[in-house]
Amino acid sequence: MRTLYHYRMSPFSRRVRLALAHKGLSAELRDPRENPAFGEEARRLTALRTMPVLVDDGRVVADSTAIARWLDAAYPEGPALWPREDAELTLEAATLVDATLDLLVNLGTRYYALRDSPAWPGVKEELLGRARLAAGALAGRVTSVGRPTLARGGWSAADMAVLTMVLWCEGWAARAPTSPNIAQVTSLGFELPGALARWADAHRGRADVAAL
Repeated sequence: MRTLYHYRMSPFSRRVRLALAHKGLSAELRDPRENPAFGEEARRLTALRTMPVLVDDGRVVADSTAIARWLDAAYPEGPALWPREDAELTLEAATLVDATLDLLVNLGTRYYALRDSPAWPGVKEELLGRARLAAGALAGRVTSVGRPTLARGGWSAADMAVLTMVLWCEGWAARAPTSPNIAQVTSLGFELPGALARWADAHRGRADVAAL
């Protein structure tokens, strides 16, 4: 039995669902926002206390990148999530995605309570500046490859990471009125580089993406 504890709109959770689909694997989906008991279950399973968490035949794996790595090791017969070809490029792109997301999420949620502190403007500009640099570098990478996918062999975990970040950022305006956390992230003033949205256009119509 395979179970995925996840948040439906989270870019980290979405990339794991895409990874499972790429491998042809199914999982029971448990979203704590639909049932708070699922959140308690997930927190008892791992010390990371983050989502997503995959349970596969008793094996517990947390963190979206770790899950994708583990899926390749556990199911080598399926299509590779981390192809050996262009490995450096795909790893760099995935790292830039995580840097951008972590900075934005931390500023808009964990650190946001400090916004009335005199130190807030400096902290905000420092971390927001890093997010902009990482996103700008990522835009440069996806543009420089001159193809729809980062790896020459096709769709990979890095593409999933980039696409789900783009979709998450593009969804802020619609979600902000009902999600305080998203409203806070939106208020930071971050703008997604246009090159990333244009790159994503080649993948929006994929069946697995539409199923997100």
